[in-house]
Amino acid sequence: MPERALGADDVPSIITYGTNGFWTGAQIGLATGYLATGNDYESREWRKLVFGAGVGALSGVGIGITLGIVDAGARPPAMGWLILRDTGYGVGLGSLVGLATGALFMLDSPDTKYLVRGVAIGTLAGAALGVVAGVIQGISTDDDAAPASKSAFSWRLGVAGVADSDALLPALEGTF
Repeated sequence: MPERALGADDVPSIITYGTNGFWTGAQIGLATGYLATGNDYESREWRKLVFGAGVGALSGVGIGITLGIVDAGARPPAMGWLILRDTGYGVGLGSLVGLATGALFMLDSPDTKYLVRGVAIGTLAGAALGVVAGVIQGISTDDDAAPASKSAFSWRLGVAGVADSDALLPALEGTF
């Protein structure tokens, strides 16, 4: 498939990195702030939500602009852009999965806190998964790598045993 030439509009601006980082960080911070509230939400705990969203948004801007600066001059899609994009996608998917999981927990109890707690936990888990997915995709699509090293990248999911225990845990194994 022929590769098309990239125009100026195809390369994301450093400001776009910062804006995407702002929104993703605010969502992660809000989820963290909610999890920092007590079992029974009290009226004064709104400060934890605002603080979490604010710190998350400001951190997200800093991380986004830093990724944009690091990616400057790289061919799109660059590693930082993939990490930022997939983190945002992970936040969205994680919040939906968390909402569905919270709804399942509501079958035994009509308490709606399960919904919000599920969204918060799903948001954080989805963000972490998005970072991992972005790094993996960035490594596997690295245009500067030699063809031999591209084929050397592999990863697989599996199950691993815990020493001195019968417990089995999910495992991720990879070579880079």
